[in-house]
Amino acid sequence: MALLVRVILALCGAAAAAPAVELFRSPYLQNMSADRVTIIWAAREQGLGAVRYSTDRSFSQRAVARMREFRPTETGQSLTYYEYRADLTALTPGVDYFYQVTVDGQLPTNPPEDTRFRTPGPGSFQFLAFGDSGQGTTEQQALAIRMATRESPDLVLHTGDIAYPAGTFSQFEDNYFAYYSPLMRRVPFFPSPGNHDYGDRPGPPTAYLAIHAVPFGDVPPRDQGRYYSFDWGNVHFISLDSNVPLMAAANGTGGMLEWLERDLQRTRQFWRVVYFHHPPYPTSDHTNDPNSKLVRDIVVPLLERYDVQLVLGGHEHNYQRRKSSLSGVIVPDGAGVVYIVTGGGGAALYAASNRPDLEASKSVHHYVRGEFQGPRLTLRAIDLNGTEIDSVSLQPKPRIDAIVNAASFIPALAPGSVVTIFGGQLAPEPNQFTRMPLPMDLSGTSVSLNGRMLPLFYVSPMQINTQLPFDTTGQAALRVRTSNGDKDVMVTINDAAPGIFGGSAFHANNASVTASEPAEGGEAVVLYLTGLGTVSGPIAAGEPAPVSPLLTTRAPVEVQIGSTSVSPFFAGLSPGSVGLYQVNVVLPGNLSPGDYQVRVTARGASSNSVTLPVR
Repeated sequence: MALLVRVILALCGAAAAAPAVELFRSPYLQNMSADRVTIIWAAREQGLGAVRYSTDRSFSQRAVARMREFRPTETGQSLTYYEYRADLTALTPGVDYFYQVTVDGQLPTNPPEDTRFRTPGPGSFQFLAFGDSGQGTTEQQALAIRMATRESPDLVLHTGDIAYPAGTFSQFEDNYFAYYSPLMRRVPFFPSPGNHDYGDRPGPPTAYLAIHAVPFGDVPPRDQGRYYSFDWGNVHFISLDSNVPLMAAANGTGGMLEWLERDLQRTRQFWRVVYFHHPPYPTSDHTNDPNSKLVRDIVVPLLERYDVQLVLGGHEHNYQRRKSSLSGVIVPDGAGVVYIVTGGGGAALYAASNRPDLEASKSVHHYVRGEFQGPRLTLRAIDLNGTEIDSVSLQPKPRIDAIVNAASFIPALAPGSVVTIFGGQLAPEPNQFTRMPLPMDLSGTSVSLNGRMLPLFYVSPMQINTQLPFDTTGQAALRVRTSNGDKDVMVTINDAAPGIFGGSAFHANNASVTASEPAEGGEAVVLYLTGLGTVSGPIAAGEPAPVSPLLTTRAPVEVQIGSTSVSPFFAGLSPGSVGLYQVNVVLPGNLSPGDYQVRVTARGASSNSVTLPVR
């Protein structure tokens, strides 16, 4: 009842005196994205928690916090405290915000300094990564001070073993927050759990889960908080739990690997960075670690299959950078995965190794600084004195998997057709045309055919849509040029290669032909497609087709409706569009109601089929 009265008074702006508020844990940032962030803090007093924030220090905006009580019986600590979590939403990307935390409208008597943050925006950014830090050593303190005062990261990744020796609430307070609070209150930490964060308990890492707020996404409910993913700029980060969820995945009772594959399939980011505690290729004290073997056997194949470029681990208390590899075999730079162990965050060091598969190995306390600049990632390992002990620049080369008709996805090409190039690292970010004629360059990516630049509809890390010229057939050399390298392939261009766009049958009034709005026998319908080849007049690739004169196909065109073949009354470029053809045909008047498979043929080449409902 007393709490309810205080909340009502605070909401109503009553001038009743409120007790002083003392922070038990300074505010820190979690789960940040371009338009949101979670701010967490803890106090000895319970009440209505809120965050005041703004871009101009007026603190005019307000977000109410959720409160949770933590008793000694749960935490093993000597007092009860109250944790507050406020979600700030609808933020502006790439903007600096200032904030204050309050309880019952009161500022803390021990307010933290430098409470501000910057939301992710476009362009380059920096991150720090380290692990195996939580032993409370002088080396941990020196690294923490250097990171807080000499670095300007946008986010921090932790590869686990945050609180030695057993991941208790007290150990997180003493060996985590006590060292990194100056950085955590202005930069979000994205952790992964280590074996010491689980401690000796058979269940979940209770304290680790209680103090962190990470993205849940579609992670199975029982595993939420243990592994997750998020995007920052043109990077997709994935944090895995190489402890209990890995064991469960191995024996068929857990869903982490299925989630990981779904997550990797969905992402369209140029960069893919995965981090977790147990490294797949340990070279020091944990060479025979069973968790590392499991990672190597069942996680690494997924990471390599889906073009992950960088894997960060901990567990080994030193620095290791493995030569670029695939399936355990060393490959040229840019053609495989780079594995880095950053386990020198403060715990007692392990000896370095001189194995030939290592590019670098140092027994030294350190952290890793990474800077993403479009298609280039530069990584530097920094020791206690600020000395750079290792560095590497990664710039993955573009890869082409297929070049297909953009409508049918069949690998058959024709003059003037719109084609889709599928692959990897084709552009640093998604971009599309905003004017016509179409541009020849988007985000530093271009495509040429026999040395002639091609117009671009769209580029992304995994896809390019372009148009072929109208006057080229036979064998041709296609080149994709990106800011991270070139890729050349030979293609064959046929006289015709029709492909019908799905759902592209329309009534004369431009309404789609659907099951609820079917066509009728004797009606004129329009099909939209690409790949019908040369046309009756001059036009350059990338230019919209004219309204007058209409440009018709040189190839005879037939439309197959079920078992009936019909000649269209128009087949040519669709006016005002680029690379888009339309075929206007009158349906036979004697068609019975039903669904008909429709194909278009030109010069002996047949398109894919689409379903045409008729009533």
